Amino acid sequence: MTEYVMTGATPDEVWPLVRDFHYTGRMPSVSLHYYAVRERGGLFGDYGERIWAAAVAGLPSNKWSEPVIQLTRLVRHPEYKEPMSALIGFMCRNLRRNGKFLAVSYADQQQEHHGGVYQAAGWNYNGQTKVNMAGLVVDGEVIHGRSCVRRWGTRSPNKLRSLLPGKTIEAHYDEGKHLYWKPLNVAGKTRAKRLGLKSLPYPKPDNAACPLDEPAPAGESVAQPHEAAP
Repeated sequence: MTEYVMTGATPDEVWPLVRDFHYTGRMPSVSLHYYAVRERGGLFGDYGERIWAAAVAGLPSNKWSEPVIQLTRLVRHPEYKEPMSALIGFMCRNLRRNGKFLAVSYADQQQEHHGGVYQAAGWNYNGQTKVNMAGLVVDGEVIHGRSCVRRWGTRSPNKLRSLLPGKTIEAHYDEGKHLYWKPLNVAGKTRAKRLGLKSLPYPKPDNAACPLDEPAPAGESVAQPHEAAP
């Protein structure tokens, strides 16, 4: 019997891990599905209250022409040393049972993430997104674009300067992110084909030291050929 068990979770259960150990320190704006690695608590398949790792999936952060589900948070307690690819696999199986077809996720290279965990989980690599304005810097605080719209009704630096006189407001740009995708069934392969998603060689980390479960890749992402989809 293993020391841990993977289950569904609630936002309240996942939040402390995101708050304390995810680089954003915040929950995504629209989350739909929550999964956790828990500590076993007994002899009969019970589990304890402590959560060691979590995955959150929800609506994508940008618009897609096909319905997709996005892995928006993946976080672990620093003392948890098991492969996170196992939790991603558990999440994908449950998303498929919940009627989802195609999952996507991004690895933020500004946080020195190259997506090795998705490579270990067998996801496909589509390439790097373009540089874009991700939000604003208001008095030195980086605020995501969606949060700006929720707070002030706009993410335009010029409009916000007129709304908040006396504050320093500048655009915040990201450097582009690595996009990974995973078809959850045959219909997901069809949607990936219509979206024009590619299976490119995996990117390698910029430094030799990789987090656990993020090995330096050796080849290309592996995907069923699009021609196999109906």
